[in-house]
Amino acid sequence: MSRKTSKLTRLALAAALTAGSVFGSAALASSAHAVGSSSVGGDISRSEIIARAQSWIDEQVPYSQASYKTDSNGTYRQDCSGLVSMAWHIDVSGTNYGFTTGTLPRYATQLGSLDDLRPGDAIDNISQHVVLFTGWADAGHTRANIIEESRPGTLAHATTYARSYLVSGGYYPYRYNHTVENNPGTPPAPTQKVMTWYLSDSAGSSVATRAPFGFGNTPMVPLAGDFDGDGTDTQAAYDPTTSTFYLANSGSTAQSTIVFGNPGNRPVLGRWDGGTSQLGVYMPDTGKFYLRHANGEVTSFAFGNGGDWRPVAGDWDGNGTVTVGLYDPATSTFYLRNSNTAGSADQTITFGNPNSIPVTGDWDRTGHTNIGVYMPDNHTFYLRHDDGTVTATPYGDAGDTPITGDWNGDGYTTQGVIHS
Repeated sequence: MSRKTSKLTRLALAAALTAGSVFGSAALASSAHAVGSSSVGGDISRSEIIARAQSWIDEQVPYSQASYKTDSNGTYRQDCSGLVSMAWHIDVSGTNYGFTTGTLPRYATQLGSLDDLRPGDAIDNISQHVVLFTGWADAGHTRANIIEESRPGTLAHATTYARSYLVSGGYYPYRYNHTVENNPGTPPAPTQKVMTWYLSDSAGSSVATRAPFGFGNTPMVPLAGDFDGDGTDTQAAYDPTTSTFYLANSGSTAQSTIVFGNPGNRPVLGRWDGGTSQLGVYMPDTGKFYLRHANGEVTSFAFGNGGDWRPVAGDWDGNGTVTVGLYDPATSTFYLRNSNTAGSADQTITFGNPNSIPVTGDWDRTGHTNIGVYMPDNHTFYLRHDDGTVTATPYGDAGDTPITGDWNGDGYTTQGVIHS
């Protein structure tokens, strides 16, 4: 990456962070119905997991968060986490016929590396999407064969994900706790990695201008906002497994810890009241935003299609109030709303490539928020200006997560990346 930090410095930093944490191809079966020997919530073999998942492909089960498939496998919701719940034969009593991307890990163990995956394991971005791993497509483990229910309008299907996409997209490997191994052994203990922040005060620079620091651990979601009203953005992190926001005004420890939302929600921050940055979440299963205001009140409203859409926030019309938006990574489309109320998008803008990561900011210090994307394939920021021009800045390494903010309070939003 173009962080320009010496290897010795990086090693020293890693050692310091380790010493003190920031926070205390198997062949597919083709039977129409996968009837195996497992019982609901009991031990299950890898071959049966794969066969159960394959049955949904054979029967062309369509994606839906509101429909349910009933057959000899049981009754399960027809979305991404419903498919994995079905394949693992999880007991879904008391749930909406399947767990979510955020709650599935309660029944699994996070593996130490993608290389530890075996057929029947899951690859989960706990705030967005989960797929069932069926094997590596190549000896170098650069392409993973998976089965998934992906989005509305599609059927259960098998496809291949690039390892680079899984890493950059925040996916982690999980093993169902009742999976029966051919060679029994203790699964690797769950691992957490410190998130190291590399921030630049110069929008056109490919080099970090600030000393790197650690804040948060994987699988937290990095965020930035002005939490004390001093005009400077500082770091934050959201733990989607516990619905907890960790907010910092300075230093490498959180000054505020707030539980808000439900596991698996997607976080968003914004000046909903025109003052300091406040919390918000987007619930992908319902397509609703929940915004927490400075006085503690919460407003909610429906916007967008939920699913894989990513929440963003900005002052799109320059009136001094931050409102929400959504980005559809499948179509590279921003949907921006000028008020925090239900309704259709006031602006619809196609920008970026499929699976780009959305970013927003006031790149020109005009008081108006613009859009941008970070493309993981070439680790480059593309920032769109009011006049339609685009600034491209290479920054970071493969697998880094983009972040934007006004780090020095000069009114310009600039870039950064988080490495873990």
